[in-house]
Amino acid sequence: MGILVSLRHVALALGLLLAASAPYVRTGEAPAPVRESREETDGPKAVPTRPAPTQWLDRIAEFFRAPIVNVALVALGLIGLIFEIKYPGTTLPGSLAALCFVLFFWAHSFVGQFTLLAILLFVLGLVFLGIEVFIVPGLGFSGVAGAVLMFVGLLLVTLAHWPEGQEDWTELGATFGRLTVGMALAIVGALALTWSLPNLPILNWMVLKPPHAEDAALMQAALSNSGQIELLGAMGVAVTPLRPAGKAQFGAQFLDVMAEGDYVAPGNRVQVVEIEGQRIVVKEV
Repeated sequence: MGILVSLRHVALALGLLLAASAPYVRTGEAPAPVRESREETDGPKAVPTRPAPTQWLDRIAEFFRAPIVNVALVALGLIGLIFEIKYPGTTLPGSLAALCFVLFFWAHSFVGQFTLLAILLFVLGLVFLGIEVFIVPGLGFSGVAGAVLMFVGLLLVTLAHWPEGQEDWTELGATFGRLTVGMALAIVGALALTWSLPNLPILNWMVLKPPHAEDAALMQAALSNSGQIELLGAMGVAVTPLRPAGKAQFGAQFLDVMAEGDYVAPGNRVQVVEIEGQRIVVKEV
């Protein structure tokens, strides 16, 4: 499934980030500042030993740590994750989410003291989210726990050290506010894009346009006249979640179907196994 592939990509990318930032994670400190060394004699100061590429990386990471950029990364990452769950198999939203979250964690790994714990909590949150979406849909606890763990991971990686004074707690509150704003923007943006996506000329390929009411009526009449028995054994794709009722696509036809199980995720393949009048029963294959 597309969302499982995307979750795997996010987890793999964060794992690579964790391996790359291992020296900083073990010490719990940011890289030591460059110090100029002096020879034993009273000679001139030695040239700083820090390579130029590292300085460029520091500047790039500092850019991604900017508050407005943090909000944008969180918002775009969550929008991509929401769309990958809503339209599994599209891959592009999941890849965008993976890129945004990896950049967020990478930028803060230069200064964060809790990078290892933050990455583990975020990955664990993704696991709980996957359980909620695919293994036990509708449970609720897994989804809430996953969202909370992901939020805590994003918040924790921004801490250079545990808050000790009023200034530190104020900065933590500001970071909490930025992450909350990013999540709110993600929800609003996802709702707006979901509403307008079928009409966008570049991104409308991610959704299947349902037939017009007239076309659906003509299709149902044609099926009634020709006999729906021809659909028995036909293979199709679930267009909406089947809980167990929903819509599935068979070729160019969109039909109301009933799933054998409790739930079939949209995008999964289904097969017609029983037809009783206007009732079409399918099973996931």
